Amino acid sequence: MALVVNRPIYREEALRRYRVRERQGDRPLVVHKMWFAALWALVAVLGAAAATLTLIQVPHLVTVPATVTGYRTGSVDVIAHVPWDRPAPRTGAQATLRLVGPARPLVCQVGRPGASLAGDGRLKAAPGTVEPARLAVLSCRVTGVEPRELLRRSGEAVVPSGTVAAGTQLFGDGS
Repeated sequence: MALVVNRPIYREEALRRYRVRERQGDRPLVVHKMWFAALWALVAVLGAAAATLTLIQVPHLVTVPATVTGYRTGSVDVIAHVPWDRPAPRTGAQATLRLVGPARPLVCQVGRPGASLAGDGRLKAAPGTVEPARLAVLSCRVTGVEPRELLRRSGEAVVPSGTVAAGTQLFGDGS
């Protein structure tokens, strides 16, 4: 005796949903024109920003040890120990000097960049550093303090040492 079933194996509702999904799967995915334009505009803006960060050059500042070596009326002479692997600052470039003691930093101008003491332009390692350095002689304007009082004081000078792409200042140089 065989068992006879009069009802279908699948429900009508399930079959109907399957047919609807099957028809929808045949259609390609379409992005609305407004969203497509907005996405490409975002890509263009990001590309322009990356190109700008690559092309624009900004000064590269290096903080180095410095010592006041002499004074004149209204100014002091400072020797800054620029790392040997960095380019020497240009004559007339503006630097900032922070000495131990006075609260305000002094504004300086580079007088003689890359001045050398020895025949090859190298110094012994500056105090607190390992690498040899070259000298940059700075001339700093002094206001409100007797220049003679600053003689032989040490501190840190922020000296421009060439230029780099703006992106390396934000994201690093990758090394």
